[in-house]
Amino acid sequence: MDLSLITYHFILPMLEYFRHVFGNYGWAIIVVTIIVKVVLYPLTKKQTDSMKKMQALQPKIKILQERFNQQKDRYKDRPAKLKEAQTGFQKEMMEFYQTNKVNPLGGCFPMLVQLPILIALFWAFNGSPFKPVAITTEVEILNTDQVLSEQKVGSSKPQIFLDATGNKARFVLNPGHVKITPGKDTNYMIFKLDGNVSDIAKDIKWQLSDRPYFTSGYTPRDLSSLAALQIAPDNSATVFAKGPGRLYLHAVLPGSSEGERFLFISGLGKTGPVDSTTGRLNIDVIILVLLFGITIWLSGKVTAKAATVTADPKQQQMQKMMQNFMPPMVTVMTLFFPVPAGVLLYFVASGFIQALQTWMIMRTPA
Repeated sequence: MDLSLITYHFILPMLEYFRHVFGNYGWAIIVVTIIVKVVLYPLTKKQTDSMKKMQALQPKIKILQERFNQQKDRYKDRPAKLKEAQTGFQKEMMEFYQTNKVNPLGGCFPMLVQLPILIALFWAFNGSPFKPVAITTEVEILNTDQVLSEQKVGSSKPQIFLDATGNKARFVLNPGHVKITPGKDTNYMIFKLDGNVSDIAKDIKWQLSDRPYFTSGYTPRDLSSLAALQIAPDNSATVFAKGPGRLYLHAVLPGSSEGERFLFISGLGKTGPVDSTTGRLNIDVIILVLLFGITIWLSGKVTAKAATVTADPKQQQMQKMMQNFMPPMVTVMTLFFPVPAGVLLYFVASGFIQALQTWMIMRTPA
């Protein structure tokens, strides 16, 4: 399943519509996040209700487990009896779940259903128009004695581009994965699969890289011993193979709204706690990361306060430790994970909505 099609046909049109309504991509991100969270609320409720019910049944489950543990100690030297006790325990647990109408994996299915949409949302906020993106293809330069293995395969994976006027399209590089020997060359052209972007060739920047993914601000190592890149007047590109190795060709498309401001955020495409050009701290990015950490703490607090208290002191202690440990850990990880401010804005909006939905669901006892 190509999840980018969800981004292309659903998420981006909603973003563009609300951008025209509110005049800014920042508000569009928040509104789209609210809509998606409301649409997915029934699945969120089902997932949380299943968790609540499992928590409420933990004391009874613990009694069954302790009884089985006693049988394991009693029959540890009698394999046949131990197997019989294990089979009986499994049957008893199944009957227990059926009687109480609960599925121990019931909370997983709603999460799996939501996952494609959440990934599509992340791709939308982590791609065009909020930051430069690249159409990428692999170039494998073989040894001279591998000439019979030369090939050119299809096209690259499609990349979505949204321009400053709201037009969108999907582009590919042709050819795709190429295997050539030194002394040969390959000409690359960009083709539009679908969309209404009229002319993109003049805005493309070509780059040879040692990495299979494009990161804005990253300086690739010197690849002149492997290949040379030549740009034609029509902005197509030709790669001349020199020595054996593997490299990647990026056709970089601009982030048309990379510098768009929203509230205290000076650029929705801004990435990282430190500006790679000036070396100054990106205070707005740091504030967004801290707000995201607060949403994680808040969700944990709401869940812990409303959930049924387990009878196991060790489990209580572990839950408390996780509630104290997770927010700072995720905050630090997010701080150094290279995502644009637009994505962090989505994280923050989604986190506060999730905490509110959890509070609403957890108010009712299981």
